[in-house]
Amino acid sequence: MINLKKTIFILFIALSFGLRAGNVHIFGEAKEYASNTIIFYKYSDRITFIKKQLFELEIDKDGKFDVNFEVDDITYVFAEFGIYHAYFYAEPDASYELILPPFQEKSLSDIFNPFFSSETIQIGIKNMQPTDLNYLILDFDYYYFRYLDLKYIELYVNGLQTDVDTFITEINSKFNNYDNQYFQDYKKYRIAALKNIATQKQYEDQIVYSYYTKAPVLYDNPAYMDLFNNIYAKYFDLLLVAPHGDSLYAIITYGHSISRLKKFLSRNLSLRNNQFQELVILKGLNDAFGGGNLQWLPLLLTLDSVHLSTQYPFHQDVAQNIADNVLSMAKGTIAPPFELPDTAGEMHSLKEFKNKYTYIQFANTKTYSCQLEFAMMGNLHKRYKEVCNFVTILTDSDIESAKAYINKNEFGWTFLFTEINSQTISTYKIDTYPTYFLVDTRGSLLMSPAPSPSENFEKYFFKYVEDKLPKK
Repeated sequence: MINLKKTIFILFIALSFGLRAGNVHIFGEAKEYASNTIIFYKYSDRITFIKKQLFELEIDKDGKFDVNFEVDDITYVFAEFGIYHAYFYAEPDASYELILPPFQEKSLSDIFNPFFSSETIQIGIKNMQPTDLNYLILDFDYYYFRYLDLKYIELYVNGLQTDVDTFITEINSKFNNYDNQYFQDYKKYRIAALKNIATQKQYEDQIVYSYYTKAPVLYDNPAYMDLFNNIYAKYFDLLLVAPHGDSLYAIITYGHSISRLKKFLSRNLSLRNNQFQELVILKGLNDAFGGGNLQWLPLLLTLDSVHLSTQYPFHQDVAQNIADNVLSMAKGTIAPPFELPDTAGEMHSLKEFKNKYTYIQFANTKTYSCQLEFAMMGNLHKRYKEVCNFVTILTDSDIESAKAYINKNEFGWTFLFTEINSQTISTYKIDTYPTYFLVDTRGSLLMSPAPSPSENFEKYFFKYVEDKLPKK
C-alpha cells in the first residue's frame, strides 16, 4: 500500500528544493582523445565526497562525442583523467559543446606518488555567453583566487589592515548585476570565506549566524559547502576538549541519543536551525570517525539515530554515505566486488575465488617495488595455491607490454587489469603500489590492508591455514 503522507512529504521536499529532472546534452570533438571513454561523476554529498557516476563519454575514432544525461538541479559534474580533475556546471535542459583540455597523461612518477594532486580545471564550453553560469563562475574565480593567492599570507597576518574591504567592494560591484541565483550564492559564500580569513576566525559565530543559520542549506554549492567544511572541520573533537565536552562524550558514548545531542548543540544560538544543525551533526560524526577520540560503535549508533529520525531525505543519504565510507574496506566487512578482464580478455569476478582464501595484490609492472614483490608472490603461490587464490590487479596503461612481462617471467597466478582511475581502484582506496588485501573463504576482508610478501605475510597467513595444508 502506498504511504500517502510519505509521498506528499517527499513531493513537498522536492518542490522546496526546486528539484526538476532535466536532460543535459553534451557534444563536441576532441581528436586527441579519439577512441577513449571518460567517466563523469557528481558528488553524492560534499561531506563524504563519495563519487556517483553520471554518464560515460564515449569518444569515437574520429574524436567526436555526443551524449545525454539527466540532472535534478544545477550540478557540479567532473571527470578525472590524465593529470586533470576537470569539471563544469550542468543545468537541467541545457546543451554544451565541450572543449576538453589538451591531452596529458600522468607520468609514472605521478601515478605512483601518493601525494600527487590532480590539476583542477574548468572544462571549456564553446560559444559561452557572459551571462552563462559557467562563464560567470570561471570569470569570478579568476579574480577571486588570483587575489587570494597573492594576498593569503598578508591577509592571515594583517587581516582587516589589508585592502580586503576594497577588493570585496570591487568584486561585488563587478559581479552584482547578474540574476543567476546559484552564482550569487556562490559569490556570497566565497566572499564570506574571505572575510573569515581576514578576521582570523574571530567572528566565526557571527558569520555562521548570518550566512548559515538564517539562510537556506545549499548542499551542492561548492562555495557554501567549502566554507561549511572549513568552519566545522573536526567539530566534535574540538567540542570534546571545550567546556562541557564530557557531556558530549557521554551523549554519544552511552546514550546515542539524537534528541539529547540536538539539545546540547542548541545552546549555541547559531545551531538552532534544525536542518542546518543536522548537517553540522553529520559533519561532526563523519570527522569523528577519523579523530580517535570517540569509539566507532557509539558513533555508528548515533549516526543510525540521525538516519532514522531525520525528516530530510538528503540527510538520510548522507548518513548512509558516511556509514558506507567508514565500513568500506574495514576488517570483517564484505570485500568490494569487481569484474575485470584477465590476460586473455576473459572476465573474472571476486565471487569466483570463494571457498579459498584470496590474496589480492594491486600493482603495476613498471614500478621497481612491484617487480621485487612479484618473485616473492610466485614463491607464496607455489607453497599455498591449494588453500589460497593469488590475484594481481594491474593498472598498467600498456596492457600488451604487461602481458609480455608476465609471460616472460612465467608467473602462474591470476592477473587482472583495471584503469588507474577505475571504480575498483577508488573502492579499494588504492593510493600506493603495491597494496595487498586478504579475503577469507566467505568473501570477507580478513586483513585490510594485508602485509606484503616482503613484510612477512607468510608468517601471519600460516596460522590461518596450518591445519588445511596438504600433509607431506
